[in-house]
Order: sequence, then structure tokens, then C-alpha cells
Amino acid sequence: MEDLAAVGVRCYTIGHFKATTAPSAIPVFVDWLTHLEARIPGEETHHRNIIRIGLIWNLHDRAAQGKQHVVDLMLAQIRHQPPLTRGAQDSALSTLSFVATARHFDQIVELLAEPIDMAGRSWLVSYLGKVKTDEARDLAVSYLDSPYTAFALKALIQMKAAGVRDLVAPYVGSEHAEIRKYARRAMERLA
Repeated sequence: MEDLAAVGVRCYTIGHFKATTAPSAIPVFVDWLTHLEARIPGEETHHRNIIRIGLIWNLHDRAAQGKQHVVDLMLAQIRHQPPLTRGAQDSALSTLSFVATARHFDQIVELLAEPIDMAGRSWLVSYLGKVKTDEARDLAVSYLDSPYTAFALKALIQMKAAGVRDLVAPYVGSEHAEIRKYARRAMERLA
């Protein structure tokens, strides 16, 4: 908390912090997360895991968007050995999908090629909507017939994908309400 106070951010615990964006706090969170094992040595205890998740969520901030060092740090958390708890990995995947921009596309594609659990992969499929290229569109389309159909549809809508209406049309009659909703929205909005 002293490190945050030094940059003009007042809070009593990390859990109380997340009220608004605080650009001056981002370097503090990055430093703490980067050196967490040195600051709290030993095995990954419940205590350290909770602090890790809090630090990750505090980087889920507009002030961190597009920052390469934050993207790299989230990738390091996702690829941490030994693997972190599912909660920490999901937090890092969510934060990564939020802070990554179109210029991080290649890094996200590499990560999508790695084995990631279902919940985590959904964040990355959703991210594809930020990238308005044929390659991103084709990758999102490849997830249409998968457990990530709704996320792929949302990504196609967000990127305003062209030439995919015929691929989306069969999902308008899906038995799953969320898939139907996004398929209908895609049919309304996409050319």
C-alpha cells in the first residue's frame, strides 16, 4: 500500500482499490506482479494467489490497454510454471483480452494454439473482434462450430466481418438462446 501511496493512490487493501482507473497505479501493479514470488517467497499459497488475482484484476484497466509490458505480463501469468490456479489463469486471460489491441494479434494467435481450458479460450475468441483483418475473421469463423460459437459470433459482429452471413445463418435456429441472439444480431448488422 506504501507503493501506491507514493504515486498518490490511497487505499487500505488491494481489494478496496478497484473503483476507478488510476494510470499512476499501473506501474506499481506491474512491479508487484512481476516480483510477487520474490516479495512473497515459497509455494503458491492461498494468500499469494489472492494477491496475484487482485493485482491481475487491477491491471484490467483502460490505463493499461495497449501496453506491451502488461500484455507480456499477462502471458507470463497464463504460461506460469507450475501452472497457476484456474482463478488466476482466468483472471489473466480476461485481463489479456481487455488490454490487448489489434497489434497484439500474433501473440494471441500463438496462445490460441496452446492447450487452454474452455473458459479461458472464450476470452481469446472474444478478443478477435478487436482485429478487423481477414485473418482474424477466418479465425473467428473457425470457432463457429465449437463450444465457442457465441463468442465467435460476438467477435464477428464487433469486427464487422464481411462475407460471413451464409456461415452465420444456420445458427439463427440454434437450440441455445445466446447463440440465437448473437446469430440474429449478426444477420442484422453484417453485410
